[in-house]
Amino acid sequence: MTEETLLPPEEDPRVSQADEHRLVDELQKMEYEPLLPIEKKLIGWSIGIGVVSLGFLVWISHTFFPGGH
Repeated sequence: MTEETLLPPEEDPRVSQADEHRLVDELQKMEYEPLLPIEKKLIGWSIGIGVVSLGFLVWISHTFFPGGH
């Protein structure tokens, strides 16, 4: 690696063994939290808007720029 590709010291991703074990223990202690109904609705709406937008853009592309297909 060259000197330019190294991360600066404040962005060093290495974690000490003790900290790594502590992080693993904390993650194992966390309880599963199911999605709230509003979160499910937001995810559904986001996916729906994305699919509709993609379909609309494909329609515009085929309608107004037919030479590229």
